[in-house]
Amino acid sequence: MANFKQVSVFFLLISTACFSQEKLKECSLSIKNDNGEKIYVTVEMAQSAQARSKGLMFRKEMDFNKGMLFIFENSKPRSFWMKNTYIALDIAYIDENGIINEIYTMKPLDYSIVYPSIKPAMFALEVNAGWFKKNNISAGSKIELGGCFSK
Repeated sequence: MANFKQVSVFFLLISTACFSQEKLKECSLSIKNDNGEKIYVTVEMAQSAQARSKGLMFRKEMDFNKGMLFIFENSKPRSFWMKNTYIALDIAYIDENGIINEIYTMKPLDYSIVYPSIKPAMFALEVNAGWFKKNNISAGSKIELGGCFSK
């Protein structure tokens, strides 16, 4: 029978492996806002299932002009929640052409609420709460994805 110390070390190693932050590629996106201006945001690209699953969990802060771009293989209705997410976030659901369909403000640590997209989305962009409003970006704004990855 394993002693308590061995079991504790085992679970610590497993939890560290499961929740370690894989280094994600960063990219600068531009978004044409409601005034026709280009607004830039630096994003981490969550392309793998593991990266998308973890998202921005466990982070205590994020620079205001940074975010995370979730990249999916196809376009379909999506939903996000805020389990283990300490930062208040805005999420934009984006179609395959880079058009923002919807934007929601999500409450930190509240996983009783799910934020579903109404329309199919191939991308989701999470930024600090209030970022879209401050930059005059709304549904219908276009994101230029081209410089980040090739399709």
